[in-house]
Amino acid sequence: MQYKDLILAMSLIAANVGEQKTKTQKKLVKIHEQLKKHYDVYSEKLQEIRLDNASVDKDNNLILDEKGEYKFSKEGLKKLNEAAKDLINQEFEFKPIDVMNPEGLEFHTYLKGWLNGVNFIENEEVIDL
Repeated sequence: MQYKDLILAMSLIAANVGEQKTKTQKKLVKIHEQLKKHYDVYSEKLQEIRLDNASVDKDNNLILDEKGEYKFSKEGLKKLNEAAKDLINQEFEFKPIDVMNPEGLEFHTYLKGWLNGVNFIENEEVIDL
């Protein structure tokens, strides 16, 4: 799996959990929690890239803006963007989550590859002529 796939899946899950009133929504929350550990690794790597490309003064101290965020030179920003692009396309090892009770998850086809034990149902587009 790639980090961009992970971010997309997590975003779609978040968009579908609603107020967590249904069993399916509760299941999606649990899946999101299990995916989050992989997102945390991505986030940590991204922060390292940001730090590596941040601007420093002559004494090698970080230069921060008024919000306490790193400042970047034009060259540093180019390197940051390139490294972030490489990171989001990076493959990471992922073992699909085994689902014991898949009821309600069948239509969440964006979770293909992330879950085992679910028979996903593809919606077919109907065109009236």
